[in-house]
Amino acid sequence: MSKKTKQLITLVAVTALIGGLVAVYFGIEARQEREAAAAAAEAAEMEAPATQTFRLIEQSEAELERATFESDSYSFIIEAERDDDGNVTWLYTGDHDVELDQSATRNMMRDVFMLTAADRVMEAADNPADFGIGRVVVTGYFRDGSRSVIRLGMLTPDHRQFYAMVDDDPALYLITSTQGNRLIQNVSDLVNGSLPFIEVSQLIYVYVGERDRPALEFGWGGTDEELENAVTQFGGTWLTMIAPYPGRDLHMSNLEMIALEDFQGFAPNELVEMFPSDHDLVRFGMDDPLLQVIMEDANGSSFHLIFGDNHDDEYIYMMYGDRPHVWTVERGFIEGFLGLNPFNLIDRFVALFNILNVERIVIGSEDRGNHEMFINNFQDESERDQIAPVVNGQEIQDGAFRSFYQSLISISYEHEIGVQEDEDMGTPSFTVTYHLLDENEPSVTVEFFVYDSNFYAVRQYPNPVEFVTSRLAVDVLFSAIDSMLAGELDR
Repeated sequence: MSKKTKQLITLVAVTALIGGLVAVYFGIEARQEREAAAAAAEAAEMEAPATQTFRLIEQSEAELERATFESDSYSFIIEAERDDDGNVTWLYTGDHDVELDQSATRNMMRDVFMLTAADRVMEAADNPADFGIGRVVVTGYFRDGSRSVIRLGMLTPDHRQFYAMVDDDPALYLITSTQGNRLIQNVSDLVNGSLPFIEVSQLIYVYVGERDRPALEFGWGGTDEELENAVTQFGGTWLTMIAPYPGRDLHMSNLEMIALEDFQGFAPNELVEMFPSDHDLVRFGMDDPLLQVIMEDANGSSFHLIFGDNHDDEYIYMMYGDRPHVWTVERGFIEGFLGLNPFNLIDRFVALFNILNVERIVIGSEDRGNHEMFINNFQDESERDQIAPVVNGQEIQDGAFRSFYQSLISISYEHEIGVQEDEDMGTPSFTVTYHLLDENEPSVTVEFFVYDSNFYAVRQYPNPVEFVTSRLAVDVLFSAIDSMLAGELDR
């Protein structure tokens, strides 16, 4: 056999082999496509709505007055309350006040006045009990005096539908599991557990009370008119501390960063007791709460949260102050409120006054000398605010005095020492008195007492002594006075 003939035979064989492989490949691919198409068609058939639906109840929400829901384990009534515009609020009419989740309740009530079946199993059910019919009975009462009765049965074996019947109709129907699960809800499934929305930038009251710690309380100190102006002109409010250190301004950004950052998205986890007894409240730690948080904004929205004992390592028991139920909630939501240091939320300046509001300052010290400082505020030809300070009868350059003034007003509380008795403090080491331009405003005196080698106890008279400031800050102040009088601060 010639070499050329061998090459030809080899070529034919390879071509046949490749052709066979291609045929097998496309045969497999075609079979896979057919199987996939069949599976998709089967899934579509299972998911597709029934070709025929049955209207079992066809009324309107406007006509439904109330509905009763009854089973072996519960019985309750939901009633419609309509305003002048016909808008409906659904109310629970039991012995306790219950705030319903209106969205969830409305969805359930919709099936009471407009129920559609997906299929009809039989024209007449001789033995409805075989399908569990009557396990739950829902009765709707309408404004025209008519009523509709829905008798629910068990789930179908595939758990996709419920058996159901309606009065005056002997047929057995199938309704979707979604409809059935809505209709078999107990009132506990409809309780509103959501937190009212609070506009943080418009807060007018904040209370944080933690077990075995002083409560923190902040409030709006102005009039209603000033509140309206603050919201309208500045887009927000500002709060001052009511307790434990009255008059301190709250730094809202600090509150948001420290306490409210983890609080975002707050929502209860599980309703554990619908109507707790006194014994239950003790069992959940509500008789001696770990934490209480109250907030109210300028729009009238508010909430009161009460936290009891731990449910487990992750969850803690919680109640709303205006609702009787006990929930669990993730403990992480409240971590920022626990151990709150008020010093991290407020301004700590001993006395902070705008220089343009001060007429004169008197500093009195037996050891470091007495100084009387007149600010002499005025406006120049361009109506810009200026000062012409005079200290101990000596004219001082504007910039030099402002540099000294910065060291004065930057003196701040370092930490708390508890309320000290006046007789224990003795005579102040020195005082700083601010006389204000507004004649209706009283002068403010700050007293400094020797506390130890590192701190002065300090207070705005007549408040009690309960804070200290560093000796370094005081040394910087008197050094600034000497430098200012020597002209070393001139610019």
